[in-house]
Amino acid sequence: MKYTPVTAVWEITFACNMRCKHCGSSCTNALPDELTEEEALKVCDEIGKLKLSYITLSGGEPLIRKDWHKIAKRLKENNVTPNMITNGWLLTQENVRMAKEAGISNIAISLDGLRETHDFMRKEGSFDRILTSLDILRENKMPSSIITTINSKNIHELPELYELLKEKNVKNWQMQYAMPMGNFVENRDLIIEPHQIDDIIEFAHNTLKENKIRIDLADCVGYYNNDEIEVRTHNEENTEYLWTGCLAGKNALGIRYNGDVVGCTSLRDDIFIEGNVRDRSLVDLWNDEKSFEWNRKITKDQLTGFCANCQFGAYCLAGCSVLKYTTGKKLVENEYCSYKVAVDKEKCEINKIDDENILLEKGNLALEEEQYQLAEIYFSKLFESNKNNVEIINKLGYIHYKLENYDSCTEWNKASLAIDKDNAYSLKGMGLALVKTGARTEGIKYLEKAIVADNALLDPYYELALIFYEDNEFNKAKEFLNQGRQKSESFIETSKELYDLILKQETCN
Repeated sequence: MKYTPVTAVWEITFACNMRCKHCGSSCTNALPDELTEEEALKVCDEIGKLKLSYITLSGGEPLIRKDWHKIAKRLKENNVTPNMITNGWLLTQENVRMAKEAGISNIAISLDGLRETHDFMRKEGSFDRILTSLDILRENKMPSSIITTINSKNIHELPELYELLKEKNVKNWQMQYAMPMGNFVENRDLIIEPHQIDDIIEFAHNTLKENKIRIDLADCVGYYNNDEIEVRTHNEENTEYLWTGCLAGKNALGIRYNGDVVGCTSLRDDIFIEGNVRDRSLVDLWNDEKSFEWNRKITKDQLTGFCANCQFGAYCLAGCSVLKYTTGKKLVENEYCSYKVAVDKEKCEINKIDDENILLEKGNLALEEEQYQLAEIYFSKLFESNKNNVEIINKLGYIHYKLENYDSCTEWNKASLAIDKDNAYSLKGMGLALVKTGARTEGIKYLEKAIVADNALLDPYYELALIFYEDNEFNKAKEFLNQGRQKSESFIETSKELYDLILKQETCN
């Protein structure tokens, strides 16, 4: 698969004039192996060859690096749009003028609460400097935005902060979590709890009514919460947005102050370094099949815990890589998920239900509404006291198939067939699961057994036809469809689209 680079973050210096309590990079002073101006400008040309659309200049504090405006200008000359993240302390009229001349499209300022909280997290006097900076940006008609890193100390200040930003005519506001990395490892008491994710999402959703400030939820804030989807969809101009996994190494990359290339600059461990621009070009590093394997090759079957069984697992892949790595030191599981919080809460309520009729009713309703995660909880509870009930076991097999947990689906169907070896539904389920796990030949045998076990069951005819169609064996595909069509007029209609595709392929060949 070819990955198209779109955006990047470039940490142009490690130097910083603050020592923020939540700094994930633990930035201090400029380090001796920082890219020289000549090297940095060469990297700008390589970024142009990579055909990035835009790039964010960060640090440390990027304004400390004296040639920041030259870097920005060179990027713009390479048809890459630069923007900048700053702490605002050094933002002067002159710097804003230089930024506009260099082609910087937006300057984002980090603001982490009201005056006392922000200054506590960053530096005394910083809050007032930012208010002045916002005035300077507005006077110079420079597009700007605010980034807030949320912790347990400032999460309750969001409404007041919102009113302040409206007064300052701020139009864009990004929210992200403070994660246990860098300096924040020493301030773990300030880390928010997973259940507080919904407080952030609810706040952002409530602001949609006024539509005064565009609130962007960072990649770490989610997932599959209806309000979150509505916020993101609103910001994408009504194009329905769903989280589909971390983009590090797929559409995005990071460059460190010394030229190390990573999928994301927030992933600080050296194991994420793919190479260095001093040794290889960015284009070569990006196109190397071995680069970014940790994210490009992750699949749902590698996930663990709740994420392993999640019905969104194949798309989400456990969420933001920085979040899951810093909170659990692994890339395959994530506790900070709004959907998980909701399911865990629902599971507590389900566990209080003892009436099997109610469990069955609610479980079937969850299936009808395609809420497979909840359905799995209902039927698992039913299974505890009905371990030989083939119908319940088959439901669990079906649920795990829909959850794309094919190994689990196979095990449930094995359990069903151990009780009733000729159960057509179980044979069909086993066949489909085996095909999905790569055991195609064995899977086909089970589907054929399902036809023998129940001649009136038509699903296997369609599934077999689809398998052979996808393998370009059109004659066999049509043969199974014809067998099913001879048995039922309704099957003629339900199989029409696939049948027409087969005929079209035969004509083309």
